[in-house]
Amino acid sequence: MSELYLVRHAQASFGAKNYDQLSELGHRQSRWLGDYLKHRKIEFDCFVVGDMHRHHQTMDGISAGLGVDTSDRLVIPGLNEYDFHNIVEVYSDNHAADPLLDRIQQDPTDTKSHHRLLRKALTLWAKGQLPEVAETWIEFRARLQSAQQQIQSLADSRRRILAIGSGGSISAFVGTVLDIPDENIFDLNLQYRNTAISHFYLDSKKLSLSSFNGLPHLDTNEMAQFITYS
Repeated sequence: MSELYLVRHAQASFGAKNYDQLSELGHRQSRWLGDYLKHRKIEFDCFVVGDMHRHHQTMDGISAGLGVDTSDRLVIPGLNEYDFHNIVEVYSDNHAADPLLDRIQQDPTDTKSHHRLLRKALTLWAKGQLPEVAETWIEFRARLQSAQQQIQSLADSRRRILAIGSGGSISAFVGTVLDIPDENIFDLNLQYRNTAISHFYLDSKKLSLSSFNGLPHLDTNEMAQFITYS
């Protein structure tokens, strides 16, 4: 069977005007993962990314660490993140009295309140109760299923695949494989760490999860300070 290493992008630029760029730490996280894979002598036959800047930048950092050319990478937009800005905006327009909005307005760096607000918005989104969003939950799940099928189509001829996606898309991917209820997928999403690996065995007909959300390259007391979630 083939192997799939499905990696969440490195830390993006939370709070910046353009979130879709890696932070300085994010670039380092990517390189560290590449260094780890090289040290373990893990080689890949195929490289896959979504088409967001942070996906490509993460692959570039891993490539530098591995010392390999990943420019011939397959772009699968289905691995892109849902538009959480749009989802939260629609939620906020319809729930203006939510006290979390006041907390965030008073302190835009309050990540705990941001995550709580996002969790509430995502729950309603998955239930189809935010009809004004640009992409419905059903549409999101459909493109993830398409991405999964495209990756599985590589399994017959490729032994080991490295793919970069986002926390939401990977969590939905894992949720589909494990047949997890929609409302529980977001529990996976909000604990998914930057540059964490979920590992699968696959062929053209089946995907089996063997590990989830692993950070072997940061799994030391010294490196634990560099673990991030956004």
